[in-house]
Amino acid sequence: MPDSVPDVDRYEFKLPDNFSDFDPKSFVDGALKFADATVGNNETVALSASGGVDSTVAAFLLRKAIGDRLHLYFINDGLRRVIGGRPEADVTADMFKDFENFEVLDTADLTLGWFEGIADGTRKRDIFRTIYTLASNTHLAKMGADRIADGTIHPDIVMTSQKRQTQHNVDLDYNLPKLEILASLYKPHVRQVAMYLGLPKEFAMRIPCPGPAQLLRVGGEFDRDKLEIAQGATDIVEQAVEQYCKDRFGESFIYDEATGVRTPFQYFGTCLDPGMEAYPELTEIAKSATDADVECMKMKTDAMWIDMSVAKQQKRLYAPVVWMQGSEYDGDKLLMIYDAIREELPDEMNVPRILYSVFDSGEDGYPVGIKAVKSTDIKVSEPFDIDYNTLEKMGKRIHQETGAARVGYDISRRPPATTELF
Repeated sequence: MPDSVPDVDRYEFKLPDNFSDFDPKSFVDGALKFADATVGNNETVALSASGGVDSTVAAFLLRKAIGDRLHLYFINDGLRRVIGGRPEADVTADMFKDFENFEVLDTADLTLGWFEGIADGTRKRDIFRTIYTLASNTHLAKMGADRIADGTIHPDIVMTSQKRQTQHNVDLDYNLPKLEILASLYKPHVRQVAMYLGLPKEFAMRIPCPGPAQLLRVGGEFDRDKLEIAQGATDIVEQAVEQYCKDRFGESFIYDEATGVRTPFQYFGTCLDPGMEAYPELTEIAKSATDADVECMKMKTDAMWIDMSVAKQQKRLYAPVVWMQGSEYDGDKLLMIYDAIREELPDEMNVPRILYSVFDSGEDGYPVGIKAVKSTDIKVSEPFDIDYNTLEKMGKRIHQETGAARVGYDISRRPPATTELF
């Protein structure tokens, strides 16, 4: 665990080597003692509640510790998801309807304009951090809180410290001391804690969504049309993947109670720039490496990637997204195609992220990417296996409901590709 930064109180819990050996009772007992020792008897704690599993577990855990001295707030900045056709703010408000103190802060009118025309992913994250912190500090001052808490978990801290990806919730310039009650845990641990606390299954099993939400799923220059397409595509992907799992497994996801691992781990849609050009060098490598009849295109959109050859990156790394199309699609060969291409690449070429075309309307317009991954702790992930017919139907629906011109399935591994675009 990295050293705690000034004004941050992190609960340090020693994790076992295996997820299945984690004892949620021991964690909860220690976390409650930590909260009791850290938070003064008369102090009020505000918690930034996104509705995601991390901040939700933090909220229920802290309510056990300090009761109605916990005040939750949700920043409705216009970047949130649409979930089953409903705004995420409404879904989250329902989740916390039994809490004494919950408030929605509507900031979209003040937020969205700051991103117009911004293409660089790191700059998008940095602007978001600034606005998020300002909105929080303004609210905290207004309510007279003594501390701020959130759902920061261990991977957030590690990715920021290694300069691989800036997380929105780490090392923020708050005007109050920060409480990170889950800072030692990974997502499967958090789910085990949620189940131990008796949270409803739909709370404990919600898929991850980053703090900046759909901002990170708008490739290239930000505009509101792209944002709406990404929001609509994500809602469609979430519904379609869960229905696919119900048809295949009898449940909308697979949950391993022993380890806390949920499969698929995460799934969503992205909106990219429409410009792309022929990439003959990569096409030849792909045909040679896979014996497949494919064509590769280099997209205008750059996405982040991870260089695992160095222990600590000195800056965030970007490379163009590649669009691949072919006459056939075989889900069993996705990783083989990706790995074979990566193996054959010369040193001067870098292709961390590939989208394989599953639907093309033949019209002009924005492309959409479908991302669905399986993972234990998101440090390493690979595409979730979805058959072509399901992906094609997803693509058609995305086209019909959002106007996207074409849709591709992301066949990339993490590493080198990051899960989100930025």
